[in-house]
Amino acid sequence: MPRIIYTALFIALIPAYFIRLTWRGIGNKKYLQRWGERLGIANVRPTKDKSIVWVHAVSVGEVNASIPLLRALMEEYPGSEFLVTTSTPTGSDILLSKLGNKIKHQYAPIDIPFCINLFINTWKPKALILLETEIWPNIIHCCQKQGIVTALVNARLSEKSKLKYLRFNSVIQPAINSLDLILAQYESDAYRFNEIAADKEIKLCGNLKFDQDMPEELESISDSIRDSWSKEGKRRPTLIAASTHEGEELIVLDAFNAILETITDALLIVVPRHLERFNKVKSLIDDHGFNFSSRSKKEDVTNDVQVLLGDTMGELNFLYSVSDVAFVGGSLIDHGGQNLLEPAAQGLPLCSGPSVRNFVEISDQLKKTSGLTIIKDKKELADYFIDLVNDEQNLQKTGQASKNVFMENRGAIEIIKKT
Repeated sequence: MPRIIYTALFIALIPAYFIRLTWRGIGNKKYLQRWGERLGIANVRPTKDKSIVWVHAVSVGEVNASIPLLRALMEEYPGSEFLVTTSTPTGSDILLSKLGNKIKHQYAPIDIPFCINLFINTWKPKALILLETEIWPNIIHCCQKQGIVTALVNARLSEKSKLKYLRFNSVIQPAINSLDLILAQYESDAYRFNEIAADKEIKLCGNLKFDQDMPEELESISDSIRDSWSKEGKRRPTLIAASTHEGEELIVLDAFNAILETITDALLIVVPRHLERFNKVKSLIDDHGFNFSSRSKKEDVTNDVQVLLGDTMGELNFLYSVSDVAFVGGSLIDHGGQNLLEPAAQGLPLCSGPSVRNFVEISDQLKKTSGLTIIKDKKELADYFIDLVNDEQNLQKTGQASKNVFMENRGAIEIIKKT
């Protein structure tokens, strides 16, 4: 009965769902496309005589986590075909840029049995792998009815998400219990899942994002580019503000004003989290009076450019590679933080706001080794950057500390393959 009520409410909210897609389509026209897929209507078809493995990675974070897993599974099961669903165009773009025609992509069907069964009857997957926190009661129920193996992998559950799920425990608990396998990132995640479903066995796998590999040629490419950005033969001290959200760019830009008073040749790279905010952030940079260039326009970073706007998709790792220090966004507002692992993988000293509930274990490890410093405002951000770039030995030591945490936590893929 609770799932029936949940389904009825979901059906009632369909108009609001498509209104929201339309609203988001103002900033990103891709939200206005391929609506049929969201209703379960396939835009492409499975390859004949191939077993289908369905992987759902809702958006950017889950897609990045899924890449090493997908590569390992494709190597392990070369005769299978991998269907990857996302819920956002940004996730879709990154997925296709990294794996292209090695996988098939569709938008995930909304969590209504009719749409899900339409989707399942087309693709006939043998297994469904959900990433991180993607617990959809009807998707799990429909898969169970049709004998499709279901797994929640790289599972994480923050305290806030746990409390939200507990409000709908009569729907969420059966869904969790119905999963054939749950592989959680950390013991704290497993504990929170068991607070919802006490008898469910939860195994640990670590965090898949630690298993991402940097392209071998990235270092030489970034070295060449940084040399081309040099001023009077000296590389410019560079701060990257990555995955920033509404309200954070103002803090970062004000901090950079303070930085320029001390380090006149500093360069700031700003990479907003959401594609639809690129133009707004561009206006903010312009309003601050900075000379800037845009990655999307392939504009050069000349000596008079103070800010580079990362208004492209799929380039964040590259932009980290040309930076000295990273601020990771979603943390100076009450969002819970963004992925700290990508800059750690490149050995960057990290700073973040205090809101890191989505990455508690990782942030704790990084803080213990001094690879991550928590800052609260524009002054602390400016001071952190200035202190590090003025102390080369500490800059290198702090960056190495963050990279050590990254390297010590690799191995999730091997655990999953053995499970």
